[in-house]
Amino acid sequence: MEPSSPAADEHQRQESPQVQAQASGQAGGSGAGSSTGGETKTSSILKERRFKLSRACDRCRRRRIKCDEGHPCQSCLTSNSACTFEEPGKRTHPHKSKRAATLEDRMQQLETLIQAIPPQVFAGAGALGAGLPQSPVDPTTNPHASFASSTHIFPTSAPPPSLAAYPLMNPSTFFGPLKQGSRNASPGTSFHAGASTSMSTEQLADETSRMSLASSYMYFDDEGYTRWQGETSGLPILDLLVERHAVVPKPDPDRPTGQQQHWKGQNGQTLSDWFPDRQPRRTETNPEHIWKLITSFIVPELMDSLVQCYLSTSYYLMPFLHVPTFLADYGNPRKWGEPGFAAFIVAICCLSSRHIDDPRVRADPNDSNSAGTQWFDLLTRLRTLPGADKPTLYTIQSVLIAGVYAVGLGRLSKAFALISEAITLSFDSGLHRSADDYDLFDPVEDEVRKRTFWCVYMWDKQASAHFGRPPMLRLRDCDVSEPAIVDDEFITRDGVGLQPQETESRMSAYVNTVRLFVILESVLDVQPSPAESSPFLARAHSVLTGFRRGRELREEEALLDDISRAIPPHWAHSVETMTSSDVIRVTQAERLHCLEQYVRMLIYRHRFSEMVAERMHNHIPDAEQSEAEIEAMRAAHTSALQIISSHLHIAAKGLMTYYGVHVIHQLTAAGRTLVAMLLNCHSDSLRPLIPPALDALRSCVGLLRRFSGRYICGQRSGDLMEEFCRITQIPLEATPRQQESSAPSNRPPWVRPARKKASSNARSPAGSGDSPLNHGSPEDFQPVSDAFLGSPQQPSQPFSVPQQPAAFGNMPFMDTSGAAAAGLGVNMMQTDPNPMSTADILAFLNADPALDMNAILASPDLGALDPQQTNGFYMGTPTAGNGANPLSP
Repeated sequence: MEPSSPAADEHQRQESPQVQAQASGQAGGSGAGSSTGGETKTSSILKERRFKLSRACDRCRRRRIKCDEGHPCQSCLTSNSACTFEEPGKRTHPHKSKRAATLEDRMQQLETLIQAIPPQVFAGAGALGAGLPQSPVDPTTNPHASFASSTHIFPTSAPPPSLAAYPLMNPSTFFGPLKQGSRNASPGTSFHAGASTSMSTEQLADETSRMSLASSYMYFDDEGYTRWQGETSGLPILDLLVERHAVVPKPDPDRPTGQQQHWKGQNGQTLSDWFPDRQPRRTETNPEHIWKLITSFIVPELMDSLVQCYLSTSYYLMPFLHVPTFLADYGNPRKWGEPGFAAFIVAICCLSSRHIDDPRVRADPNDSNSAGTQWFDLLTRLRTLPGADKPTLYTIQSVLIAGVYAVGLGRLSKAFALISEAITLSFDSGLHRSADDYDLFDPVEDEVRKRTFWCVYMWDKQASAHFGRPPMLRLRDCDVSEPAIVDDEFITRDGVGLQPQETESRMSAYVNTVRLFVILESVLDVQPSPAESSPFLARAHSVLTGFRRGRELREEEALLDDISRAIPPHWAHSVETMTSSDVIRVTQAERLHCLEQYVRMLIYRHRFSEMVAERMHNHIPDAEQSEAEIEAMRAAHTSALQIISSHLHIAAKGLMTYYGVHVIHQLTAAGRTLVAMLLNCHSDSLRPLIPPALDALRSCVGLLRRFSGRYICGQRSGDLMEEFCRITQIPLEATPRQQESSAPSNRPPWVRPARKKASSNARSPAGSGDSPLNHGSPEDFQPVSDAFLGSPQQPSQPFSVPQQPAAFGNMPFMDTSGAAAAGLGVNMMQTDPNPMSTADILAFLNADPALDMNAILASPDLGALDPQQTNGFYMGTPTAGNGANPLSP
């Protein structure tokens, strides 16, 4: 028997419901039961015929005889003739041909999206090639080793479940010469409108609950947008007093009694009582004009691919959308008349352009760093349209996404301005305050408001931590609650349903991420010392700061421990999680783990930084490091290694498409922590940490080099890290590089420290006191310990700025081939042979027979390392028969 073709199988599947309906009708009996069965049979057949796409073969159509649509059909088999389906069919059924065209368009869009993600860019299995050593740590007890040894082939994108239930279709068919009445507005898609659109008479029939005296006042502006003002505006107290000042309206004798009861707004007043002779006026924009402007830059099918790429990857980092509502808005032509929504679509196209290797997304097809830059200029044009500055949810989201994209683009001033604008718009619309006392928002909009605010909050902390800036959003200014831990499928405009117990909500990972960023705010809240020149400012500083934070951040660390223990097992960084085939579970667990280690590392780095400053202030020799300082350095070293190792594993599995620019920030912070640790290794007990720190630093620089192919900020961080190592003579290259005169680099000098005054004092907890002259200046730098630089009598060669190795030169973003991976682990461990090599360091440290190097060099909870390997970061021997080649610190 010949195997059936796909078309025949589809035909059989289409006919099976009809056969079942006929069987059901025959089993129904006679009389009323027979009549019911007949109706069921008829409706089933009509429904099946409606969605069935008939296609007769060429011979039967030419002879105008009935064809059973088989492959081949029975008529052709009987006549022993060729059965073909090559000639175009007559479009006798317009509704069927239209449906076929729609299905073909959707299939073409999906094929375009799949083809746009090159397999060599985000390849999964065997990502780092066979050249890298594997970890000897037991995969059954260590999450890093279990993840590295897993053989799962993860997908490069994971569409949310709502995307399968609601099709992603742009409104291109509505903006053409179509018949009138073909535009169907999506129900309930307005997020922000005046009282006439967002609230009906029935919804506002009851008076709002009695409010307490709070510094919050929400209202509708002259265009019907929801806005907020705080206590010093005077409106909250007036709001409370007006509410208590009840005015009984005089009855109107000409109006029936039943019609005198109006629905009431806040303060017990009807909205028509406020400026009763005026109507809100909103600036309208032609949606077709905006659509044509955008599609002149981004063709519709490419736009669909970019939007779907965003929903399947970056959306999980900032899940502020209610996906079913967004998909309805995306296909609603009226929604494109809102500049904020149009700007949001362009913003996510800019962000997704870094994840798709399509030349159309680049301003310069040969420059991967130009992905989305031409659309970023389009976004600026959209922001000048009337109504684009209104504090709608889509406007806030668009500005935030644009700011995140600008951070990766390296346009820092623009990025800070956009993130600041997102914060200002959040304040303006009252996202930071609880709206539970107001009957304004349905459950969907209420949840989207919470999610959006916390995304803005997280990125305020992310940018502040990376650039050392004070945060603009403070938790003490907010009383909005956490988002509900319920997925979109169970949230409707009627209410927030219950999350099934057997399904872990994706929002649970997001809420735990928010909690970690709340701890990060306290770490960032560094108070400068008061100015000594003004007694008034010194006194005001002590009065107005309101609280004193513990220098060592012990309370923050304890709270971080509580959050870590409270993470659900589904998202915990455990062996069970890291061996899962669920890509969202794995990537979110790694994200939570890296963020936790990032916050811990900043706590420990702040701790030993304070001790170093105090030691320098008191002129204590470097050799007399306290045990507390040594312990803080060990803890910071461990957290830095955890961050670099985790991101290295993610890159090895080809899962960087689920992450973003925050990875660059974490790698940069980890690398700078390791540089500081290497420069501050004065105690003999810290010397065993040098080899793994060196190798981790090289891997960190290698990852940043790879990110530089798509993120200019990655190039900036990598260059700056290499320059720090060159200035301090920390060996990064596998082989010594001879000094040679070459043409000046065309890369910008990212950072050049400003020269301090001769009377400058070192930073200390007291903020004052004498210190060595020019301390911290480049001219005051002394070579670091002999442990890895050689003896002072024969200094090592100055470390020149390295050129990018061939493994990274023309490599696609996150290429995981063996040649590229060789630059991440094997060759990067070798040091300059002129100073002491790693083997010499180990021999030197092993001179004391009482010193157990295996126990010292092993990171906490990662097991002992193989003493035969000279690689302190990946120590281990290759395991035969496993193509995954896992790595573990």
